[in-house]
Amino acid sequence: MAGSYNRIVLVGRLVADPELRQTQQGIPVTSFRIAVDRPKSKDGEKQTDFFGVSIWRQRAERAAEFLQKGRLVLVSGRVQIREYTDRDNNRRTAVDVVADDFQMLDSRPGADAQAAGRAAAPSAGNDLPEYEYNPADEEVPF
Repeated sequence: MAGSYNRIVLVGRLVADPELRQTQQGIPVTSFRIAVDRPKSKDGEKQTDFFGVSIWRQRAERAAEFLQKGRLVLVSGRVQIREYTDRDNNRRTAVDVVADDFQMLDSRPGADAQAAGRAAAPSAGNDLPEYEYNPADEEVPF
C-alpha cells in the first residue's frame, strides 16, 4: 500500500501585506492571503480562489521582509483543513496552506526603475498576458 501524500503548489498575488507574528515560544510565523486565478469559465467569467498561507521560522522572516501586496509568488507546502465554531455558534471549515517554501516571481516593485535611475511605476498586477485555456495544450507530444 502506498503512503499518503499532501502537497500543493500555488502561484498567485498577495491580496494584502503579510503579517509577521511570534508564538509564545518565540517562533516566527508569517500569514498572508493569495489570489489564484483559474482559467476563464465557458461564459468568459474570471474565476479566482483565495488561499490563506502561513509560513514558519526563518522563511517567515524572509516572507515578511520581501513580500507585499500585489507581488506574484509561488508557494509550496501542504494543505491543512481545520474546523471551528464562529461567533454565531456555526460550525465552519477552513482550508489553509502551510508553506515550507516560497519564491517571488516578479521583481521587487521599483527595483528595476530605481536601478535605471527612473521613477518607479506602480505594480497594478495586470501586466501579465491574458491566459486562455486550450485542452490541446494538455496533450503529450509523443
